[in-house]
Amino acid sequence: MVTINTTDDLLHALAKNPEWKAAVRREILTEELINLPARFDQFVAKTEQFMAKTDQFIAKTEQFMTETGQFVVKTEQFIVEQRQFNEEQLQFNDKVGGFMTRTDRAIDRLRGDISTMRETHARDATTREASGVAWVMGLRPVRTLTYDDLLEMHITADTSGIATNELHSFRRADLVIEAADDDGNTHYIAVEVSYTADERDTSRAIRNAGYLTRFTGHPAHAAIASIRNDRTIQADIDSGQVYWYELDDREPRLED
Repeated sequence: MVTINTTDDLLHALAKNPEWKAAVRREILTEELINLPARFDQFVAKTEQFMAKTDQFIAKTEQFMTETGQFVVKTEQFIVEQRQFNEEQLQFNDKVGGFMTRTDRAIDRLRGDISTMRETHARDATTREASGVAWVMGLRPVRTLTYDDLLEMHITADTSGIATNELHSFRRADLVIEAADDDGNTHYIAVEVSYTADERDTSRAIRNAGYLTRFTGHPAHAAIASIRNDRTIQADIDSGQVYWYELDDREPRLED
């Protein structure tokens, strides 16, 4: 039988009897403290697992940052190349724009030249066929009036109420023919010439015919000589207000 009188006796007995030591521990310590070593081991294991995952996360983050840096470098390089491309594109566009402008101007000049050729062809043809204009209108041609003739005509006539620019336009009429009817009476024909006659041509012809009658006291007739007409003047032709002398089209055309 073990006799315990002192603390040392107790400690000595507990050392020799582990079951006693365990029983005393259960009596003295709480359940939490008893299980603390096992829980600590679990904590350490979880902490080590967490650290391992953290290391993996850090490694992936570093890899991501590296790839991001590479992406940024490539993006900056792309931006530089894009700017260079844009500058080259702008230069190219400027060159193309300049070329197109020069081309458009050349085409406009060509169209203008051909238009001038057409108008010249129409005037030359009408001048050559001036007698024919009078004959088809039932009159006998006498002569064609010059600029000086028209100038002298309105200088000696009453021009009150007529604007200066209209008198200037009258003197520069495309063609004025003096003719006679079967009874020998004097008539005048005011002809406006154009490749394609329009309302401006008919208006000038009618106006000039009116001035001829006013300045001379003789009948005057309005006519247009053209290869083709704007459809807006067909009513004037049909009504007989303006006579149409059709010219032959023998000149090359510039297709639109």
